[in-house]
Amino acid sequence: MPGVIDLYRVRGPLFAGIEGRRDRAVYSIIGAPLDATSSYRKGQRWAPRYIREASENIESNGYYVRGPVIEDLAMYDEGDIALPHGDAREAVDRIERVIGEVAGEDRVPVVLGGEHTITLGVLRGLMAAGYSPCVLVLDAHLDLRNDYMGEEVSHATVFRRVLEQVHPDKIVYVGVRAFSEEEAGIAESRGEVEVLYSWDVERMGPINAGTKARLVLSGCRHIYISIDMDVYDPAHAPGVGTPEPPGLRPREVLKILVEAIDDRVVGMDLVEVTPPYDCGGITGVLVAKTIQEVLLALEASRRHRRA
Repeated sequence: MPGVIDLYRVRGPLFAGIEGRRDRAVYSIIGAPLDATSSYRKGQRWAPRYIREASENIESNGYYVRGPVIEDLAMYDEGDIALPHGDAREAVDRIERVIGEVAGEDRVPVVLGGEHTITLGVLRGLMAAGYSPCVLVLDAHLDLRNDYMGEEVSHATVFRRVLEQVHPDKIVYVGVRAFSEEEAGIAESRGEVEVLYSWDVERMGPINAGTKARLVLSGCRHIYISIDMDVYDPAHAPGVGTPEPPGLRPREVLKILVEAIDDRVVGMDLVEVTPPYDCGGITGVLVAKTIQEVLLALEASRRHRRA
């Protein structure tokens, strides 16, 4: 019988140009084209196709990860979820239903945003499938406001809603450098929240920052990764919804991710790519490389565990 994903799915280009087989897939690529609450630059709805097109034009090996290449992965591109662009709450509900089905089939959802609001739907879907993951967030912002311009479900409030609705044991931020007084107070008062600011990464170096994140997450059974592309410095990723200099460099972000993650990862998203503001396609290429590096690191960890 058709499932929830068939109700909402729209097929298009394939990530890395790989068709794959759904019945053998470990990793499910899913687009979430949403920009309902974007407060500065809009256009995130166009990102899933943009990311896929870039992914078809980069080599398939890792940078820090040696061994597997992207063609080795049991991967299937599900297409995009059909989302109502002006209704963030309905979009989150649809994402939750689709991710709940995919995760319930023991596959790892890799979600291409879309604005950061989509993360709430993905985490609720994982929770519906029986997971309670800790969360690793790479982001320039805390996204902990109670509301933003009257909206309580928004890219600027997403992790406040995650704390209230998903209740992760740990949220570890890396690369934060922009926040309100309200958000700083929430981050400091919540014992489950740990923040490695950009200046911490500069002081510690990426290897130590990744190791610190992994240490904080060491007691977690499962981990979810959310990467807002504005964690990168705008010089490297200009095509984002809310750029914030100075940010992290690609080698720093990729090294932190490779050091921090292992086969406990049950899902991930890449969000806030905004194609109309990209320059020469460099943000699209960087996000495709970031996804590839994380998937290869995760696959290498899985293979090491099985060996």
